[in-house]
Amino acid sequence: MFSVQVLGSSSAMPLHGRHHSAHWVVYEGLHFLVDCGEAAQNQALRYGLKLHRLQAILVSHLHADHVAGVGGLLTTLHMQSRQKPLYLWGPVGLRSFVEAQLQGTFSALRYPLFIRELLLPPGQRLVLWETPQLLIEAFPLRHGVPAVGYVFREKERPRRLNRARLQELGLPETLIPELRTQGEILYQGQRYRWEDLTLPPPPPRAFAYCSDTLYDPALRHFVSGVTVLYHEATFLTQHAQRARETFHATAHEAALLAREAGVQRLLIGHFSTRYRDVRPLLDEARATFPETYLAEEGKLYPIGE
Repeated sequence: MFSVQVLGSSSAMPLHGRHHSAHWVVYEGLHFLVDCGEAAQNQALRYGLKLHRLQAILVSHLHADHVAGVGGLLTTLHMQSRQKPLYLWGPVGLRSFVEAQLQGTFSALRYPLFIRELLLPPGQRLVLWETPQLLIEAFPLRHGVPAVGYVFREKERPRRLNRARLQELGLPETLIPELRTQGEILYQGQRYRWEDLTLPPPPPRAFAYCSDTLYDPALRHFVSGVTVLYHEATFLTQHAQRARETFHATAHEAALLAREAGVQRLLIGHFSTRYRDVRPLLDEARATFPETYLAEEGKLYPIGE
């Protein structure tokens, strides 16, 4: 499974039943928390998520609505007797912030915490995590303070066995282990290759996260063609001046980037508290990029198939 579950969709203040930024990403048994605003752990528990399963917390920037929940979550994991390491990634200043939270509350952790501060010049990406199946990269955002975006990229999946073709050729399934290990089989004088009896894998999936940031055409380079793009849409275009003053984007600008980058679907969130009803933000974005969806708290969004 590859999915993102929205835990918080508000901007600076948690109003109108919305909470601060937090997003739970799952890829084939690996669990990540992207941003950790106030009440992130409450929301995770509310929706039945298991905090101890977290591999890493990825922080976009050090504004409180994205990072205030880190200290509490770290101490909760301590009280749950966590032993395995936890990785914490974010911009420069993250280490001193977390240390102040822990020291100021007289908290010590029994598990290893590895903090990595990310210094990213414009146009540069950085690999944070790599397995045979998954790659996580960081890239710079424009928010007036050090800010980082993230992309989770699936590597190409293996070819799938074409059982219908096996049956069509009358090949017994007892030959499958040999086919997998040797790459070919010999049956009744006929040689069959792995490529002959398998289907190509589906395209690799990817999820990109851009919050908080001004509209920046340079982001196309980092999020091009992703399956799902999460992009902040704090304001409507009628409040574009306020968006620029606060280094945020409008719903139209989020949709414009999605269209320019050729993504499949756009998920918008980080809604200003001036909007009790966020449907106009959705309407504005869909006018430019129809495959746009609201970040609804508690909802799980699949990343492809």
